[in-house]
Amino acid sequence: MIPSVGTPIGIRDILQGLSGDKDLPDVFRRCTGVRYCYFTNSGTTAFYLILRALKTLSSRRKVVLPAYTAPSLILPVRKAGLKPALAEVSLDTFNLDVDRLEDYVDEDTLCVVPVHMFGLPCDMTGVKEIARSKDAFVVEDAASSLGSELDGRPTGTLGDLGFYSFNRGKNLTTLTGGCVVTDSDRLGDAVGGHWRRLPRPPGISRLLIPAKTVGLALAFRPLGYTLLYPIVARFKYTELHTDFDVFAYTKFQARMGGSLFLRAEEVFRMREENGAFLYDSLSEVEGLKLPKIPPNSRVAFNQFPILLGNKTVRDSLHLRIRKELGLETTLLYPEPIHRIYDLGYEASPDPFPNSTRLARRLLLIPTHPLVRREMLEGVVELIRGHLSCYRGGT
Repeated sequence: MIPSVGTPIGIRDILQGLSGDKDLPDVFRRCTGVRYCYFTNSGTTAFYLILRALKTLSSRRKVVLPAYTAPSLILPVRKAGLKPALAEVSLDTFNLDVDRLEDYVDEDTLCVVPVHMFGLPCDMTGVKEIARSKDAFVVEDAASSLGSELDGRPTGTLGDLGFYSFNRGKNLTTLTGGCVVTDSDRLGDAVGGHWRRLPRPPGISRLLIPAKTVGLALAFRPLGYTLLYPIVARFKYTELHTDFDVFAYTKFQARMGGSLFLRAEEVFRMREENGAFLYDSLSEVEGLKLPKIPPNSRVAFNQFPILLGNKTVRDSLHLRIRKELGLETTLLYPEPIHRIYDLGYEASPDPFPNSTRLARRLLLIPTHPLVRREMLEGVVELIRGHLSCYRGGT
């Protein structure tokens, strides 16, 4: 079996984490060109620090998010004492519907949070124009788009602030981790004040991180994943998160990440090439829909999304790919945010039907470097054969 996510972690990277001389924050700052770069224990914590900082600069309380994205984004909004507000997504881009964004941004909007879903860059020009018209901040969620670019600039560096994730399912992983970036002195100082007060993880947690990383490195390999699956399955997210820990990044992760980042461009290139192959191979297949790729962009796919005609087709295809090819595709979020958390929206009519459609009909195909071309060729043939049994589009 080949897992749905994977960053090749080698023994040299782990040894560098224990006693290396490379540091991810320094390397990351140079590669992205940002002035301020603050690392944390998770992308969720990074987002939380941003919101805490913005809250000291404005009396506004509304945080506008896509209705289809990671449900865990609601947690830092609430923890910061702010109000989450949802906006519809586009069935053309699978990202925030910028054409409708103005309907959701008002005088109480503290910030708009465009999410570069699956590595696909969002229309940042449109988002920034609408946010600026209401004097709101723009906070980029680049958790799943490290390596992607728009107009020659990395996603995450195009708004007022951005944040990344280095969790095990991301484009580059240090087991856990997150990062805040900004070029603004004012915002950098505001975030830095909160960042410097982050506590270190408990001692036992710091000791377990290297051991867990070794397990993760083994589990990323097809043979290891197959043999260790009963153990790995216990660590998969199966329950709704209700809270999150707020800690600093560890030295082991910073040093290991510095080693990994030396190969980051190769990882991003392979994600881009695997995604491009799937896009070219599936673009004319009847019965599915692909997202539009933004012009002047580079897409380092976290996973490759396809929208199927209905949930039954999606679920049956998901099972067939895993059973017949040994490739672990994913369904991601089972419902949009407004159907997971009670945010005050009416159940009927559905206020965000596009988001509900994506949640129930999307299938994600792995694109990480351990997925070989012949495996993707098999996926394409299986999809074509499977959909030939159905008629009608999405």
